[in-house]
Amino acid sequence: MNLLKQTHSGQVALVMVLIMTVVSAVAVSMASRSTVETRTQELATENVEAMLTAQSGLEVAVAQGGDVTGDLAPGKSYTVSMVDDGATGVISDRVSPGETLEINLSGAVGLTGIRLYWKPDNSSGDPAFFVSDIQDTKIVDYAFAATNANNFTAVNKASGALNGVVFDYVTDLGAIPLTANSRFVRVTTLGDVAYLGVQPIGTVFPVQTKIYKSIGNVGSDEERIRYGIEYKESATNQLPLVFDYALFAKGSIVQ
Repeated sequence: MNLLKQTHSGQVALVMVLIMTVVSAVAVSMASRSTVETRTQELATENVEAMLTAQSGLEVAVAQGGDVTGDLAPGKSYTVSMVDDGATGVISDRVSPGETLEINLSGAVGLTGIRLYWKPDNSSGDPAFFVSDIQDTKIVDYAFAATNANNFTAVNKASGALNGVVFDYVTDLGAIPLTANSRFVRVTTLGDVAYLGVQPIGTVFPVQTKIYKSIGNVGSDEERIRYGIEYKESATNQLPLVFDYALFAKGSIVQ
């Protein structure tokens, strides 16, 4: 009888130990999950604060027209750098038929002409281009393509590079002359999608784009969140580009 009681007591004790172990494991798991969720919420908040800090710095830099640094509050700072772009040539992103690339010439001194570079978006593409030299009192038009169909000026396929980018077609040096009265050049893509390049002849272009890069910093060095925004302000009537280019934590990209 005593042996049975001892066996029963031992089983009860073992069951209690197992129950306590499971309860402890569940409690630790819940506490760990709660800690992770809290930190995740904190990071999300800090990411938003870093983005807003970068935007604030960008607004200050655009208003002042140059590099700026500043603090919004303890642990919140921004650094903005600005560079001028387009003086030695303009290279477009992917341009669809009907879209226009505009070059600002106001203020240029000694500019005698431009060269047009292009590359079809695919090997079977056959884009053509309508170029308008907009002067003070008149507009002079040119038309270029790989063939002379539709009275376009044919451009032989000849690989050329502009600012390190290789194109398939390049117009002759004297194909698109400019004068001291030229104010804008507009290049309209026809037919197929292409990538464009426009090179100044005789001198450089006036600045075409101001590129601002703003970094918002939130937190200490050990737990720093960085958020970046790039803004391109065009000297022509094209819409400016704004996009987020990176989100950093502790010096590494996390999103």
